[in-house]
Amino acid sequence: MAESVLLEDSTIYTRPAAAADTMAASPPVHANGYKLVLDKDLPDISFMTAAEWDTFFAISEAIVPAVVPQTKLTDPMRQLGIPDKEFYAAVDETLASLHDPPPQAKLLEWLAFRAVDEPAFRRECEHSVASAALRMELANFMSMLNTRYGSLLLTGRWTLFHRQPLAVRQQILKNWRSSRLLPLRIVLKSMNALTRKSLGASSRFIRELGGFEELPKNWALKQGYDFQFLQIPDGTSKHTIETDVIIVGSGCGGGVAAKNLAEAGHRVLVADKGYHFGPESFPLTQVGNKHIYENNGLVISKSSAISVAAGETWGGGGTVNWSVCLKPQDYVRREWVAAGLPLFGSAEFDDCIDRVWSAIGAGQATVRHNHQNEVVLDGSRKLGWHSSVCDQNTGGVEHYCGRCHLGCGSNEKRGPAVAFLPDAAEAGAEFIEGFRVERVVFAADGVTATGVEGVWTARSDDGTVHSAPETRRQRRVLIKAKKVVVSAGSLWSPALLQKSGVKNPQIGRNLHLHPAAFLVGHFNEAEPQWEGGIITAYNGEFQNLDKKGHGVKLETMAMLPYVLFAIQPFESGLDSKLCVARMKQLHTVISITRDRDTGRITADPATGAPVIDYDVSAFDAEHSLDGIEAIAKLMYVMGASALYPTIPNVRPFVVARDGDPVLQAGYQEGTDPEFTDPHFAAWLKHLRAVGGKAGGEISYLSAHQMGSCRMSAKPSGGAVDPKGKVWGCENLYVADGSVFPSASGVNPMVTILAIADYISRQLAAELSAASRSGMVFGRGVVTM
Repeated sequence: MAESVLLEDSTIYTRPAAAADTMAASPPVHANGYKLVLDKDLPDISFMTAAEWDTFFAISEAIVPAVVPQTKLTDPMRQLGIPDKEFYAAVDETLASLHDPPPQAKLLEWLAFRAVDEPAFRRECEHSVASAALRMELANFMSMLNTRYGSLLLTGRWTLFHRQPLAVRQQILKNWRSSRLLPLRIVLKSMNALTRKSLGASSRFIRELGGFEELPKNWALKQGYDFQFLQIPDGTSKHTIETDVIIVGSGCGGGVAAKNLAEAGHRVLVADKGYHFGPESFPLTQVGNKHIYENNGLVISKSSAISVAAGETWGGGGTVNWSVCLKPQDYVRREWVAAGLPLFGSAEFDDCIDRVWSAIGAGQATVRHNHQNEVVLDGSRKLGWHSSVCDQNTGGVEHYCGRCHLGCGSNEKRGPAVAFLPDAAEAGAEFIEGFRVERVVFAADGVTATGVEGVWTARSDDGTVHSAPETRRQRRVLIKAKKVVVSAGSLWSPALLQKSGVKNPQIGRNLHLHPAAFLVGHFNEAEPQWEGGIITAYNGEFQNLDKKGHGVKLETMAMLPYVLFAIQPFESGLDSKLCVARMKQLHTVISITRDRDTGRITADPATGAPVIDYDVSAFDAEHSLDGIEAIAKLMYVMGASALYPTIPNVRPFVVARDGDPVLQAGYQEGTDPEFTDPHFAAWLKHLRAVGGKAGGEISYLSAHQMGSCRMSAKPSGGAVDPKGKVWGCENLYVADGSVFPSASGVNPMVTILAIADYISRQLAAELSAASRSGMVFGRGVVTM
């Protein structure tokens, strides 16, 4: 097994197993012997022709163009000329707004730089598009743009898009932004997000101009638990492993289940399609996050309405989440009891919560807030709104890193790979990484689960995992087990059950995503939002807007550049470029909606991967907008100099230009600024009017997926029974966030852990009873 470490130069290196040290071909070696973990190999991009890619990059260039003063324009095809007075006014305004501005020459260099000439940017774009659910739709759109009639239909011009001067291309994008045709607005939204995400992840100017460093300030080399993973021997036949319990997934559900079942004396094997990276590897780079997130970073819904961030690594979502520990609220528990599930109102479930709460070291005694979290706490106090400190799963240690979503390098965040899986290992559990389960195997009766089958992919001989799976050692594996526990998360658990032939129509339905919308504020504080505590506070004033438990929580977000840029709507090429200079003083608060209305998961018939069919309903979107309005007020009373909504066609609110700095500075605590500042009130009216009509054009993100294998009192109401067993099946269980009866309304980690604790303890008792009445098996995994 390879060790990995992120060194001072922000490059990831891996020290391979001893046998691999003799390999003739190996990655570059750092002075201390650690070897480079490369970015993932480029995926197949042949779904677009070379001409279609040229058109794609012609659009990208119009989104992040080379911008120069009109008098210095020399190549209209490769440069966007801006009238000199307007150009230098924008430059001066940007530099004047910064606490520690870069030299003007550096900003001018960046504005004149042609991003599409950067190989790293083009590679990131290709990765992003190849992973997008709408890649074929984009390919078809580019194909249409490459014809005369298609160009006329989509742009109003006979000349093909990629042959137009840059100024014309940008005007076409502005026309799409306000077009009456929704598909054109959606294409612009998608292209803008893909382009700016790729820029934020790859450009050297993010560091040189924006001040972003890959390593947080407090990073230090740490070691984690020495996990050992099964290595499958070479062979052409199917390899068989026997165990008592196979757990599919190593995240919050799988981790606590593995601990409980192993400590109860049962043979346990935990399998994950992701790979283990120890804390010495973290945080990964923005490019490296492809190794720890599903679908190279984000899974985008069919309609592009929402982007979903889900962990795909050892420890699952618990490795990449943000330490927030919130217990399920009483009114949600009562709602679940009313649905016929008395467990959630019981002292037994209280015990489950208390047990996992202690195991993860949740508390708030050592919490330290960065500026964003102070905005939430102090702004709420000024407005007379409810807010609170978030408990953190850091074992009483002050955790001020800002990068846990790229992996916790300090080993302080007590996710599954710290709090549960090591204990499972000590109790005898076995582990396998790189194992993609393709189906649950059933006995001849079609209802009794007997194991799982899939394909195991080894690391490369040098310990890396970046190369295409088919270039590494692979073997089909059958794992036979008395019990199968699916803990693959709310995306993959239903997809796996569907692929396995489980017929319950409720599987995949009832998907909740807690859609999150954003507001970005510009503050004079110099500490960037990617440093310090991530989510250490929340505002709960608006969490019950309909008096039935549906509303929003306001929380902070540690926006790395690639996410910060992706959520900003397209205004102009100049604005896109200037955002890089502003970014270190931009702070983000999100409106997280407890969604009443649901979507569904289906398995892609070709790949088996989960497909998200989810659109934010008008009911939930209205609550989300209420949250954005509240965030605007929080930021206003805390002195934000500008507000940047992520809703297309909602103009920013710049105090010096659109408001009255004297009125803002004179804000009186306990008053509503909407009624004390008429300029701000007018902008809020504009926000509501445009935002209320934006629909699917708003950029939503989900980091909380729930409910797609809903627990229910009877088969017609859900996918699993009150003990987590799949309705209509034997020996098959689900233990993860997919069993939530509805949206939790809080960050779901603690609830997932508690439910998995209950399900796995019931299963352990069942297995123990069976062992006492029959054959007692020895410890360890049997392989053949």
